[in-house]
Amino acid sequence: PYLVDEAEELLETIGENFRDSLESKGLPDYRVIVTSVLRTDESVARLRKGNVNASANSAHVYGTTFDIAYARYAKESRHETTRDKLKTVLAEVLRDLREEGRCYVRYEYKQGCFHVTARK
Repeated sequence: PYLVDEAEELLETIGENFRDSLESKGLPDYRVIVTSVLRTDESVARLRKGNVNASANSAHVYGTTFDIAYARYAKESRHETTRDKLKTVLAEVLRDLREEGRCYVRYEYKQGCFHVTARK
């Protein structure tokens, strides 16, 4: 998978901020799961057949966009917390980065992910 430099840096920041936020809230350690990065024109065409959110002009073909699952996380601790708490923390991290002008974020409820596009 390929991302332009700005998108790669943004993804790293999201991961770091997510884990820092979990720690500051006294929650167990989890990692986000990236479900989609670069897509080819062919993969976009296939995806459009079954995904109502898929667009013919997908930002994924430019390496600026990635999807992060909000319904699944990689557990890094033997302790657990609820998926809703994890989703809230991730949403807060993405909101803060969006407010800083670092990205656009779209909530994709049918696909269980946040669609994130890096801004220059």
